[in-house]
Amino acid sequence: MMMRAMEVSRFDENGFEETCIEESVSWDDLERDAASKAGGSSERHYSWRSHQHDYSRKGDESPGDLYELWRQEQNIIAARLDKELKSRWELDELIEEQLSRYQSHYFKSMVSTSLKDVSNLLMPTWIPPHELAAVSWLGDWRPTSILDLLRILASQNPSFSLSESSERVLSQLNREIRTEEAVIDEEYAEIQATCVLNLPFSPLCNAQSGEEALRSVQELFGNINKVISKAQRLRYKVLELVMKKLLNQTDTAEFVVAFAGIQDAIHQFGEQKKLKKQYPTVSLKGSGSSS
Repeated sequence: MMMRAMEVSRFDENGFEETCIEESVSWDDLERDAASKAGGSSERHYSWRSHQHDYSRKGDESPGDLYELWRQEQNIIAARLDKELKSRWELDELIEEQLSRYQSHYFKSMVSTSLKDVSNLLMPTWIPPHELAAVSWLGDWRPTSILDLLRILASQNPSFSLSESSERVLSQLNREIRTEEAVIDEEYAEIQATCVLNLPFSPLCNAQSGEEALRSVQELFGNINKVISKAQRLRYKVLELVMKKLLNQTDTAEFVVAFAGIQDAIHQFGEQKKLKKQYPTVSLKGSGSSS
């Protein structure tokens, strides 16, 4: 083992210098001491030094033993790399599975044009009113709200980082999606205005039979369903771009977790408000028993 001798100079009675070895300290001890003072930053350096010491001791071993040791080390590293790769593949599969769920959820609205189904798509009865008021746009999340969530996540989470190029792409995407939302809003407003003219009390409806007015309303609801389908495709488009084009694997996973978390938090809040409205708390102030 490599040692460092600490020497102290002393002088005898005749004035001659004599050297005394007070103590000997190994390099390993010095490095451990440095690591304890410097903290975790020295651990990697100490590991490297230990690795070098292992190789310095191999001079006494036979070539066959050295080859066997090298082969074992190679297998250990290969096993660790294989485990890391498998975890990444599993993460990719989970991300693809979640994206497929988004697609199934958003595209299921494109199969029906009945009056009841369209009204439920616009104002889902299974979603609490407070949740609808908070995030709903044509029945679900506004696409730019999803992008806003991504921007907030990037600014508040230290482990979540967007490159400068990704920031520029996100800003450009936000502008484009806002434009597409405005086009859909305008189209929906035009349908609503036309639909009012076919209501029973409108002047136009008086000139039509009841069946003709109903067919007109049915046709308009079909147009509303087309607008909702456009909104659903836009929602999925945003999620697909964010998860597959804009973010890396790790950030995509964090985004999916955050998106699911805030959706659930808003839903739970809405459910609590709904229950309080259905079952209000009765105050029993001043109540007491009289004998």
